[in-house]
Amino acid sequence: MKKINIIILVIFVILFFVVASVYLNLFKKNNPASNQMENKIIVENKIDEIKIGGDRDEHGCIGSAGYSWCEAKQKCLRIWEEACYENGEQEIQYILAKKYNKSISEVLVKATKENENYMVGNVHFAQKDLPAGGEGGMFMAAKVENVWKLVYDGNGSIDCDFIKANYQFTEEMLKGFCD
Repeated sequence: MKKINIIILVIFVILFFVVASVYLNLFKKNNPASNQMENKIIVENKIDEIKIGGDRDEHGCIGSAGYSWCEAKQKCLRIWEEACYENGEQEIQYILAKKYNKSISEVLVKATKENENYMVGNVHFAQKDLPAGGEGGMFMAAKVENVWKLVYDGNGSIDCDFIKANYQFTEEMLKGFCD
């Protein structure tokens, strides 16, 4: 009889710990208050890992503070505080130079029509033996979030349906591109 009582007691103790363990695990998963403390510890540890100014780019500009590299001025700046380029033509010149791996002096840009948000014009790439301009073509640009973006450049055909559906170039600007 004594042996049976001990076995029943051991089974009862084991069963108690199993039930308690399952209950605590379910309570912890379903209780936001218990998770908050655990999350707080994780967040506090992550904060220790973040370094202020640790997101500098290859030029030393701190992106999280709004700074980006301005090639034209050779410095970091916030474009909403200081314009990077003197005008839209210069900005397109730098965009095309980067795109085609050319020096700025090799890219000649002339805007033929321009308003506050749209610009069209010509581009020529100077060559050592042809300083007045070698290869060239046309470009279309739109200002997006205060920065000029190329919509089209080259000599080939233009997807005018796409341009008209996605941008508001004036009819005058589209002459020569979408006739």
